[in-house]
Amino acid sequence: MENLETNASAPQKGKSLIQLIKFAIVGASNTVVDMIVNTIVSFLLNLVFKGGWIVYAAKAAGYGCGILNSYILNSRWTFREERRQDKREKLSFVAVNIAVLLISFGLIWLFKSAFHLNDFWMGMNTPDWLKKVVSGDLFCSLLATCICIPVNFILNKLFVFKRKEEGEAA
Repeated sequence: MENLETNASAPQKGKSLIQLIKFAIVGASNTVVDMIVNTIVSFLLNLVFKGGWIVYAAKAAGYGCGILNSYILNSRWTFREERRQDKREKLSFVAVNIAVLLISFGLIWLFKSAFHLNDFWMGMNTPDWLKKVVSGDLFCSLLATCICIPVNFILNKLFVFKRKEEGEAA
C-alpha cells in the first residue's frame, strides 16, 4: 500500500519540479521587468526629489509591473492546469504579492539600515561604471528580490494556484 502512495506521488513531484523551473523562468522575467522599471523610476524621482523614500517608491512601481507580468505568465503557463480563473484566484494573487512586497520592503530596510549593505556595495572594489548602474539601494533591492522568489513560489502554490478539487467547476 505504501509503494502505491509513493509511486502515485512521484508524477506530482516531477510536475512540481517542472512548475518550479517554469516559475523561476517567469521569475527571471519578472525580475528584469522589476529592475528596469525600478531603475527608471528611481532615476526619474532622483532628478526631482531627494530622500530615502525613493527606493521604496521605485521598488513598488517595479514590483507592480513585475507582478502583472507574473500573473499573466504564471496563470497561462506555469499553473495553467490549476488555474481557476475566478475572483478568489485574483484576490489571492494580489494578497500574496502584497505580502511578498512587504517582506521585500522589510528586507531592503534590514539590508540598508541594519547590515549597511548599500554602503558595503559602494565600498567594494567594483568598477565605477557598475556602481553607477547598480546603486547601493538597487543592490539591496536585488538581494531582497532573490530571497523573495522562493517565498513567492511557495505562497502562490499553496494559496493561489491550488489544484481544483474533484467535482469543482473549471
